[in-house]
Amino acid sequence: MRCIGEDIRIDPFALELVVDQFPDVESRQRLIRRLADLYRGRCLGGSRGGWTVEAMRHRDALAALDLRTEGYSYRQIAVFLYGEKAVKDDWTSPDQTMKNRVIRSVKRGQRMMNGGYRTLLA
Repeated sequence: MRCIGEDIRIDPFALELVVDQFPDVESRQRLIRRLADLYRGRCLGGSRGGWTVEAMRHRDALAALDLRTEGYSYRQIAVFLYGEKAVKDDWTSPDQTMKNRVIRSVKRGQRMMNGGYRTLLA
């Protein structure tokens, strides 16, 4: 299944589904349900969404890289990754933990883009 078109974070969006493996319709239905849950802000597979810490780092790195490439500020990236409330509460903290985390995510994404992803394949 693939999604082609505009950014799904922008409301409203159109989604065209192409089921290319017809006998396996059930797995496609599960993917559609997961997409709907994600869009509605529901967690997948538990309180942390079933993600490992390492998987979350990779996800954050790729999302941060995409957004930075599109011209988003570090603060805007933080809002995307952590939500408006968390950014409002933590962005201006003296230790700059959230800012540093976002900057590291962008750098990690750049490393992955420049070939670092190969270590995940080994």
